[in-house]
Amino acid sequence: MGRWVRSGALTGAPDLVEELGGAFGELAIQAGLRPDILDHPDVPIDARAVPLFLDLAAKRLDCPSFGLRLGHIQDLSLFGPLGMSIRDAPTIRDLIHNLAELFPLHTQGAIAGMAEDAGEILLTFELSADVHSSHRQVVELGFGLVVGEVRRHSPGWQPLHIAFRHARPPDIRWHRRLLGENLLFDAESNALLFDAALLNQSLAPAEADPQSQAAAHRAYLRHHDLIPFHTERLVRASLPSRLLAVAEAARLLKMSKRSLQRRLTSAGTSFDTIVDSVRSDLALAYLRDSRLTVAQVAEILCFSETSALSRAVRRWYGKTPRMLRHGSGSLRR
Repeated sequence: MGRWVRSGALTGAPDLVEELGGAFGELAIQAGLRPDILDHPDVPIDARAVPLFLDLAAKRLDCPSFGLRLGHIQDLSLFGPLGMSIRDAPTIRDLIHNLAELFPLHTQGAIAGMAEDAGEILLTFELSADVHSSHRQVVELGFGLVVGEVRRHSPGWQPLHIAFRHARPPDIRWHRRLLGENLLFDAESNALLFDAALLNQSLAPAEADPQSQAAAHRAYLRHHDLIPFHTERLVRASLPSRLLAVAEAARLLKMSKRSLQRRLTSAGTSFDTIVDSVRSDLALAYLRDSRLTVAQVAEILCFSETSALSRAVRRWYGKTPRMLRHGSGSLRR
């Protein structure tokens, strides 16, 4: 399974589905999951099943903010053993650092990035390149979870701003209630900005089991090479400012260009393949979930002209950008 996540990522979903008058088991089956999947929260499942489940729940239960509401009732326990490692932080700043650093050990179906400047932290969140689905529900779940976790330590806190790539929903009452007033839609990326005063806040020490955590990390790293994942994260982070070159990616990963190419080949991929996958995924997300024009999407993805993006979209999906925007027919992938 190329992209996975522990089934505990859907923690809390049965209760929310029931509250909204639905049946969790039925939705799980439709998303390709076993109805009793949460009886075994550490079982890895196809990461694509999570956004599919969230999309189905939002539509079938007539609850467009399903992902956001689910994220709000979740906590770091959904990360399983990693949750304790993330919580083991002296300040909120360290908590956010831990989350971004350890997130690849939770799943490679999504990417959490982080940039720090002038004491503030910008946390970004994306689906990985081959988890093709509507991004809205998963992104809103992720930010709902993070804001809810921070408010457990700092009640009443509001982010300096939260930006979403998708268009502004008709009703954003739940967004304002759970995330605050500083919201931006149709943005270039999904991003949450933390202020310096909050980040310096001390946290109570967490009880940890370092031995079991270290063993889990070693077992994971024996079977997974994270270089392709970190390469993808760098490519995503470089857009829309520029399209990262392989030599620059190698420098940022503190290895030679040849070593990076060898590691990617060993993992069954290449730098060009990763770049192409990232662009295809973001093109789909922009065209389906935002109101950005095709020309704007082409510029953000660093295509020389709109026609180049159109040719790429036809190659990726067998459709024109206009057809993708209106969701006509199934995707060829």
